[in-house]
Amino acid sequence: MPRVIFRIIFSLLSKRAKSIAKLICLNLLDILITSEGDPQIWFKVPTHPGLDWVIDYNKQYEPSVYPAFHSSLTGPKAVHFLILHDNGNILEDMKQMVEHICEVFRSPISNIRIFDESLIEWIIKFQPTIRRAWILKSAISSAETMDRVLKNIKVTNFLGLEPLTIDEKFQFTESIPSRSVFVWNSFWLTLPSILNGANSIIRLYDSKLTGKDINTILKEWQKGTKLRNLEYLKIEFVPLEGHDSYSEILDDLNFTHEDENNGRPTTVEIGDDWKITLPMEHSGCDLIRSDGMIGSIVDIGSDWSGKERKIRFSFLVWRKQS
Repeated sequence: MPRVIFRIIFSLLSKRAKSIAKLICLNLLDILITSEGDPQIWFKVPTHPGLDWVIDYNKQYEPSVYPAFHSSLTGPKAVHFLILHDNGNILEDMKQMVEHICEVFRSPISNIRIFDESLIEWIIKFQPTIRRAWILKSAISSAETMDRVLKNIKVTNFLGLEPLTIDEKFQFTESIPSRSVFVWNSFWLTLPSILNGANSIIRLYDSKLTGKDINTILKEWQKGTKLRNLEYLKIEFVPLEGHDSYSEILDDLNFTHEDENNGRPTTVEIGDDWKITLPMEHSGCDLIRSDGMIGSIVDIGSDWSGKERKIRFSFLVWRKQS
């Protein structure tokens, strides 16, 4: 039986066994809470990148079969499963198991997919600062819940928010303390939230920002007064009727024009081990900041979704290699 799973099972036998298990030296775990059909707890040891352990809860077998074990091998990679019975109280069982594992292995949760609203209050109390988080629409039932999430959970590296069905009047004006922010249905995220933040990566879809708002972002970036950490910005929005969004975005900006790439990076690191490839075309529109940083418009165009036209805008910050 894989040693991580063995240590977990051993630590659950008694208080004495738990104390002994805590004394065993082992590298910190990378702990992920997710739901791929069934709620699951995933573990990785940084020194063994091709090896994963999973605790999976389900009702596939007769109760007497549990706990069950299963291993999956794909080339050099292996996943070892400990399958536990879903006895009808699965979320509480999973929370208790995670708390137990964090204590035994002296490791924090590094990544969570919040798929149920009860996980919000739990993570706020148990570990309000986390490296990576995805919050699914199934976990957000109101604007009040959304506001509580944004003000009480600090996601340091990557925060993803999937489509949320909340009050269209809801607005958020405070900064979001995460290096990388990815938001679908981002109508609630306002210009002050972006300007006053320290985010490096910002990607917003279905935004209510306007061409003038993006123009303000670019001007403040070039002044050097705001968005000092910005590396990449992408905004998709529906243009206001009767407005020329392209002209509004580019209005009164001091561009330098380049006919070719001229060293601009072709990829952006969105999160840990996650990169996106940028469009190969070069708009020729660069802003130069006083510290030598270059801000390039790498994409500006429009798409149609049904009968709705959407403007897409991407901006990359980089520095020429000497």
